[in-house]
Amino acid sequence: MKESGTPLLSVTQTRDGVWSVNERGPGRVAIAYFPTKWGALKHAVRSARAKPRCRVAVLARGGAVALSHEYAEAS
Repeated sequence: MKESGTPLLSVTQTRDGVWSVNERGPGRVAIAYFPTKWGALKHAVRSARAKPRCRVAVLARGGAVALSHEYAEAS
């Protein structure tokens, strides 16, 4: 995947059933763990809305993108 200026928040389930939110962007790499998918999704959307531009992707077990949405500030 080509590194762009838009941060990416990926939501995925680990092998042990915990949900993780991975943030990758220029100058920042972070990870957070949640016991439920709902908690991970809420965190990802809140984080995306706090940034000027951000993409959120929900990944399936194999790593394929199951769902994605681009967030941007309203002009």
